[in-house]
Amino acid sequence: MKKSFKLLASAIVLSVIACNKSNDPNPQANALNIEYQSDAIVLEEGSNPVIAIDTASQVYTFQGDAFSKEPEAGETILVPGEYMRKVVSVSKSGGNYEIKTADAALTDVIKDGELNWEITPEWDQASAIVIDGQYEVPIANLRRRGPIEVQYSSGGIDHLIQIEPQLEGDKINACKFTFKMAKKVGGSATAAFTAEGTVKLPTQQTQIGISSGELKTFKSENKGITADLKLSLSAAGTKSGSHSLKLPGVALKIPIRFIPTPSGPVPLPIPVSIDIGIQFVTQLTMPDVNSSATASSNIALSADAGFEYKGSSVSTSGSIGNDKFTDGTFDSGAFIGSPVDIQFGVAFPRVGLNIAGQEVAYIHTGFTTGSSLQWGPVCKKGYVKMVVEGGYELKVLGQTLAAQKETFAERNKEVKQDGCP
Repeated sequence: MKKSFKLLASAIVLSVIACNKSNDPNPQANALNIEYQSDAIVLEEGSNPVIAIDTASQVYTFQGDAFSKEPEAGETILVPGEYMRKVVSVSKSGGNYEIKTADAALTDVIKDGELNWEITPEWDQASAIVIDGQYEVPIANLRRRGPIEVQYSSGGIDHLIQIEPQLEGDKINACKFTFKMAKKVGGSATAAFTAEGTVKLPTQQTQIGISSGELKTFKSENKGITADLKLSLSAAGTKSGSHSLKLPGVALKIPIRFIPTPSGPVPLPIPVSIDIGIQFVTQLTMPDVNSSATASSNIALSADAGFEYKGSSVSTSGSIGNDKFTDGTFDSGAFIGSPVDIQFGVAFPRVGLNIAGQEVAYIHTGFTTGSSLQWGPVCKKGYVKMVVEGGYELKVLGQTLAAQKETFAERNKEVKQDGCP
């Protein structure tokens, strides 16, 4: 099924750097000291040349008068602050161009230059909520000091997401949050999961260096993540066996429109966003409809983590600062000889660096709580775990290096009933 949508006329908001149309084959972004590739088509800022996008075929329809000549296969189109796409093929439709595109690398656009920034994302700068990395819901009427609330159902799970920004000094980089999920398993059993607390977003530092069309340096660090939260879960009467509930990831997209410099903020021509997300994991092992389990725990930590590419490899750094587990309560029950194990985990905040629609790197703090019942001898146990993890994919930077997940630091704690081995 063809899936397309119209873009609002106000989609492009950058209007400070004086970029040329494609009649200048190698325009300069002087404010950032960037030299573009000779075959990069850098369109005029402050306009909206994109009329429509077919997301299934990646065909972008552009206004014809945005170009001084017809684009050719192999060229890369940059709409400052919005899109960066490589041309696969071009066809005319009236006075417009229908251009089949593919993902572009930053080195397809930039020949020489550096991009550096140190930014603390703020909740009230969020432009959209992204669900499962596919469905983007614009936040058209976000109240700058008010809460964000989303309710939806997916895969039979009812979700409630509440994020209430808090002012710290002159920035809104902290929030109170509540995430609730409820699902009937096997048509009758109920499983409920809740995560609530306060999170402060980190300072995000990035450095990208490109020379002669090759990536020379990439550094991305997140400093000062703090989280103080309570996790709770309950499940009862589920059908027998083990079950993993699919819980979709949710993220707030925060575009980086400007880079702070000593002389003031400078518009960023490359489309970049910081995506603040949450991901969930659950696992239930319940022997029969008479089984049950509950768990709750309070967890707090501070953490730093990051990646650095230099030469041909990536090094990682990360640590957990202050951490604590308090007020844990756990219980479980089942017929004699039937084991029970239920787990609930949340990765939040998940801080992703996104360039031109592709995630370059992410960091998250992860928390898991669970309750289990084992026999021989009888042992009831509660457990909590916190980790700092991350991953990177440098394709958009012109490199094929990738890491699905790196664990930087980890803390664990168990609470056992008397008699457990």
